[in-house]
Amino acid sequence: MRLLRRFRDAGLEEFRAYLVRLKENRTLAPPEFLLEGPEFSEPLVPSVRAEPRSFENRFVFAAWLDDTFRAAGAEAPRATDVKFWSWLTLFLFDQVCPAGADGGRKPRAEARYIPDPTRWNRRYRHLLANPYDVYRLHRDNPARAMVVLANPLHRPGELTEQFTSRLEVVQCPGTMALATHLYIDPETGRPRRGASGKKANRFGKLMNQYARTWDLPEINVTDFTRTLPRDFRRFVQAAVEGDQADQAQAG
Repeated sequence: MRLLRRFRDAGLEEFRAYLVRLKENRTLAPPEFLLEGPEFSEPLVPSVRAEPRSFENRFVFAAWLDDTFRAAGAEAPRATDVKFWSWLTLFLFDQVCPAGADGGRKPRAEARYIPDPTRWNRRYRHLLANPYDVYRLHRDNPARAMVVLANPLHRPGELTEQFTSRLEVVQCPGTMALATHLYIDPETGRPRRGASGKKANRFGKLMNQYARTWDLPEINVTDFTRTLPRDFRRFVQAAVEGDQADQAQAG
């Protein structure tokens, strides 16, 4: 078990510099000395202890982090706490930027590893803060948000990018439950074949239209699928078949 911490200014800048160097030398080892060196980081108050582990997907990570903080009688910092989320990224670096078979990593844009909460088109991109924010939004029933939590930490996917960039969609319990119902296969827990960013974009625009006449947070998902246009038919049918299979198993 290790104490969770947050970077000091020096630690954050060293981590930022490492990300730049990693693009030039993909086998460069993560600077783990930044995690506990008192000049680079400081423990959270109150103390929170955690064990690093492997996470099947974004949902499992978010549940683990939520449980970890609840066990300590604390709340996880908001995404605006850049130094905490950057420290946690280094703590779980093998999860968010895994090495390939050749030992090399493929770092992406800095906003994936160091949050940028001041810019709307970057604030949802952080690979750890984003899934936890979504999980926290739907803490009463986080499974409804599986449409943006089903993928691995290092590969959020098109659906996640499209849905989490639309606050009016990701914050609404009804629309998230509907999106999960349509696009996630309950048998595999993975996106259905054909689910894509284009489909998510179409869904988001349609929900904006429906918001004028429907109380979207309170919709009954099964009934609501009957109102969807023809271009959703494939996913509606797949969802109906999934429901029927679940009922057959339960019976």
